[in-house]
Amino acid sequence: MSIPAVSATYLSQGPTADKQILAFSGLSAVELAYIGTGTATLDGAATSFTLNFIDGTAALTFTPSAVAAMVVGGTQPAASFVSVSTDTITTTGCVVRLSAAGSNANTLKIAFFILK
Repeated sequence: MSIPAVSATYLSQGPTADKQILAFSGLSAVELAYIGTGTATLDGAATSFTLNFIDGTAALTFTPSAVAAMVVGGTQPAASFVSVSTDTITTTGCVVRLSAAGSNANTLKIAFFILK
């Protein structure tokens, strides 16, 4: 079993396949680039899924230095809480690792911050 890849939804101007606009403050080369959310439907067995930054094919114009993520909602019960972390970051997405498999058909909504 596996959790289907999740495509990001952005809270502000996010990247698209044909348009990527970043608003930099000029204070640092390592700064926040994009903020968004994604919702994964759990399968009761898998402990990871792919978060696509755009669509899984189109790439960012940079490789993020980090992607911070946290659970902000969904239907997974608080009594069996699942936390998240990210790794394997590329220009197209990253892997979100779960602390536990969660319950089949429950959802996890995550908020994430892509750092340039």
